[in-house]
Amino acid sequence: MTPTPERTYSSTLDEEVQTAVFPSGLTAIFCPKRGFRKKYACYSTFYGSVDSEFVEPGGGSPLAVPDGIAHFLEHSLFETEEGNVSDLFSKLGAYNNAATSFTTTTYLFASSERFYECLALLLRFVENPVFKPEKVEKEKGIIEQEIKGYDDNPQWVSYMGLLEGLFQRHPLRIDIAGTAESIRRIDSETLHRSYRAFYSPPNMILFVVGDLAPAELFDFVASRSHFAAAPPPPSGDRRVERIYPEEPRAVARRESRKPMEVALPKLLVGFKEIGVPPRGDELVLHDLASELALELIFGRSSDTFRELYEAQLILDDFGASYGSGAGVGYGVVGGDTPRPDELRDAILERISRLLERGIAEGDFEREKRKFLGSHIRGFNSLEYIASHYTYFRFHGFDLFRAVDLLAQLDKAALEARLRALLDPESCSCFVVEPRRRG
Repeated sequence: MTPTPERTYSSTLDEEVQTAVFPSGLTAIFCPKRGFRKKYACYSTFYGSVDSEFVEPGGGSPLAVPDGIAHFLEHSLFETEEGNVSDLFSKLGAYNNAATSFTTTTYLFASSERFYECLALLLRFVENPVFKPEKVEKEKGIIEQEIKGYDDNPQWVSYMGLLEGLFQRHPLRIDIAGTAESIRRIDSETLHRSYRAFYSPPNMILFVVGDLAPAELFDFVASRSHFAAAPPPPSGDRRVERIYPEEPRAVARRESRKPMEVALPKLLVGFKEIGVPPRGDELVLHDLASELALELIFGRSSDTFRELYEAQLILDDFGASYGSGAGVGYGVVGGDTPRPDELRDAILERISRLLERGIAEGDFEREKRKFLGSHIRGFNSLEYIASHYTYFRFHGFDLFRAVDLLAQLDKAALEARLRALLDPESCSCFVVEPRRRG
């Protein structure tokens, strides 16, 4: 049976979504884009690399699984009885991909033709895993080669090196793919247990965007998804319980360096936060204010960027970003530089200067309008709509309300966010250095 969808409309964005929650708990969301030839769908589970210890639905003792298992599951689902999923999508003329992050796993495709055939394939392979022991063993070799490839990537090495320097215990410090040692401990039984725990209807969202008839779409999902057709969870049945270690306030290391085959050094400066709000308005305002604050200080239109560029301390790749998940957060700033120690000192000095003087009203208003404009322009992208709406929904928030939430942000609140985030006591640095010859 197809539930009656609930329509949500944003007059600010002139966008709407229709949401159907099936009795099983599966959420299907549709965003109509009339006149768009391309159609896009993503099927996501609120399950990422940080979820390496949990209590299974129904209770029991905590289960600790090998690092990298969420990413391993993503790879394994692509091998079906029909063949490799990417080959099957290619025959339908569609692009497909998948991604595992620290907190989510998403399977997606984009197509102009044969959309419902592609959607049937997406539902089929995500909901019907095949974990044959021989294929699991084969996958270990493939992922081990992928890990080795990341070990040679200076951008990834510096990023994960910084997270290891920031966090002492939190699984955010562990590579999403795990290690060669951890994935060797993965077996079919552990994959099945992890899949059953996190690939359950109440923990998943199907998001579709494009020029489609809503009733036809929701009826199709109702008839083709056995997750949608599953019965409601038993009364009192618990969802999976995630377990994260208590993270100390202090960083793990103040600074780390690693020699690699690079022409120029790469510097990342990070700032650690604990006690980040878990969901809802509080989390979203926290994340958006953090991103806006970092853009205001270090963005390409900032005085800091201009001064550092003119001093030849940075290149065009210099930038800043904010990330959060599972109760912690981190700000990151940096890029390639000929003089990493000078750049580190310059970044910290400019932060100190700004925190002392405060934000100029004109700078605040300009960056806030620019930030809002960038968010609104994102709704021209089907991928942006699907990924951001899904992320916010997992965290108990409606993406359409982000514009109104940002509009309420004033200079005093942003300055408070800056001071909380850019605490020098929570700072760590990571430097990739050119390998010395001879």
